[in-house]
Amino acid sequence: MDEKTLAKKRRKKGATTVLMKVAFFTVFVLLGWTMIIPYIAARVIYEAVFGTRVTPMCNTVTYDDYKDVMNRQKMDFYSGKNKLGAYLYTSKDGKKGKALVLVCHGIGCNMDGYLNRTQYFVRKGYDVFTFDMTGTCTSEGKSIYGLNQSKIDLHNALEFIKSQSRFKDMPVLVYGHSWSGYASANVLNYGHDELAGVATLSGFNNTWDTMYFHAQRYVGKLAKLLKPWNALVERVKFGKDAGGTGVSGINKYKGPVLISHSKDDMTVPYSCSIMVHRDEITNPQAEFLLFEDRGHTMSRPREAEKQVNADLVGKTSEIVKTPKYNTFQYNVDIRYEYSTKETVFAIDDEFMDQVNDFFERCLQKRANA
Repeated sequence: MDEKTLAKKRRKKGATTVLMKVAFFTVFVLLGWTMIIPYIAARVIYEAVFGTRVTPMCNTVTYDDYKDVMNRQKMDFYSGKNKLGAYLYTSKDGKKGKALVLVCHGIGCNMDGYLNRTQYFVRKGYDVFTFDMTGTCTSEGKSIYGLNQSKIDLHNALEFIKSQSRFKDMPVLVYGHSWSGYASANVLNYGHDELAGVATLSGFNNTWDTMYFHAQRYVGKLAKLLKPWNALVERVKFGKDAGGTGVSGINKYKGPVLISHSKDDMTVPYSCSIMVHRDEITNPQAEFLLFEDRGHTMSRPREAEKQVNADLVGKTSEIVKTPKYNTFQYNVDIRYEYSTKETVFAIDDEFMDQVNDFFERCLQKRANA
């Protein structure tokens, strides 16, 4: 090859190198900021929402309110590096329960906020296992971390239970509400076919729908712009645990599932619910309880729910929201600060009996298998 041809090739190669450098600089330096800045903004918003701990809610019940009904034993376990506070509740007569029920709490609350439902199941002859999610009350963790943390914590709770000899051969049932309504369905993506049955109440199907619902209250439809960046934030924070939906978990599971929701739920609106995806559920053992007027809690009597709403009329919240006050706890507390704890934690046996009836049929199926 002559010198003229070699020089021409060198010039061409040099021009290509310059173009590549320009392209690299444009994409990774100039255009890169169009990705980095929205991600940083999304991450800041995410941490502002989920980056704090939850403390005991106002007007809450405690074990002392139910100690004549049940005994309790501390049974802490680990979820990742954090130790989670947990208790096993059993009957006062010392009899072993016919099954173990996991009662799992919603966001902004803690396990004590579900003691009314815990004592119901103990009265019905079950042992009950409850725990505080990461970053909540008796559990370790600098914050609640994010919506996906609930299914991770529930998964680790189920793995802990499987490791305990005292629960060997004991049927296990899950009662998950709200945040844990999502978790109790989505955790089935991990493959927990050992469960005798799952009740998911007031649960959302995926993290984005419920986050969008609440975000648009503040910024309207502009909240849609957050979707891809929110997904990226969750992928960075949770890795493979960021995937899955309630529906996908229910369809993967080989056991019975009770899905319940109320159309007047203003915390997890029906449009975000697992229930609204009913036609996509292929699990033949799925059952559905749809209500028009049970609100978000569902287990509270309708009369008590009306009283809670009446107690709020004309009132201005006296709860001071500080930067370290968890947003979700704030929304719980301002709703209940003017009601008595007897009203807030009243239990509707009629509703709970429907859940118990489902659990009883789950146990019968397990016995006949």
